[in-house]
Amino acid sequence: MQSERRHTQRRQDEQERRTMQSPLANVDLGELENNVLAEKTFELIDRVRPYFNTILIAAAGAMLAAVGFLLVSSQSAANRSQSWDACLSALSGGDIEAFNEVVRRYPGTPAAEWARLVIADVSLSDGAELLFVDKDRSAPRLQAAVELYTSVIASRPQGMLLERAIFGLAKARESLGQVGEAQSGYEAVAAEFPSGALAQLAASRAATLKRESSRQWYDWFAAQKISPPAALPAVPAAGTPGATVEATGTALPAAVVPPAAGDATEPKADDDVFLKQE
Repeated sequence: MQSERRHTQRRQDEQERRTMQSPLANVDLGELENNVLAEKTFELIDRVRPYFNTILIAAAGAMLAAVGFLLVSSQSAANRSQSWDACLSALSGGDIEAFNEVVRRYPGTPAAEWARLVIADVSLSDGAELLFVDKDRSAPRLQAAVELYTSVIASRPQGMLLERAIFGLAKARESLGQVGEAQSGYEAVAAEFPSGALAQLAASRAATLKRESSRQWYDWFAAQKISPPAALPAVPAAGTPGATVEATGTALPAAVVPPAAGDATEPKADDDVFLKQE
């Protein structure tokens, strides 16, 4: 019995000795880590405490910016939807002023640029028709078309809108007799939009304008003075002595006089390439 007591006493003494050598042996490591983390957290809070107001202001600013971005995005989407509705309404009505209203009310939207393109097309069509009736009235409309097409291109559109704008600008310059610029525009359409709807036509126009006979034709036409004829004189009314009636009928363009010998000659019928509205 005494031997067992001595053995038990030695084990207790050994355990007490080990406990004294390792003071952390009975400490909960998880609790210790939590205490250290808490101390670090409070230390960080103490460091940033002087900057709390700045941090709060920055956070509030970021939140306001995010909310503003969402609101602007929502309004922008609604604005685009309304712009397309207005553009489609203008197309159905066929009123040029309605397209102008789309451009004014929705600047910078794709619908506004398409509306601007339609206005340019109308100016080009009017100017080209007037070329054979009244050159003085034709030039301002063709120049307006050039400016409108240029404005559309400056907005850096993509796809069909850009293709149409470059092609329209080339046609307007061709109508103004600016053959070199027109040829470059047609070549750009054919090169940049090889699979586009206008690629083949643009390549054909560029090849036509490259011919010397075409350039001579444009030089010759530019020298012509075309203006509306003077009003036709009144003629007596049939069966009514002394009475007169005004002559009626559609005014015809003045006759185009071929150039004199030594000048550029008028092209043959199969070479007549001037302003064919495709």
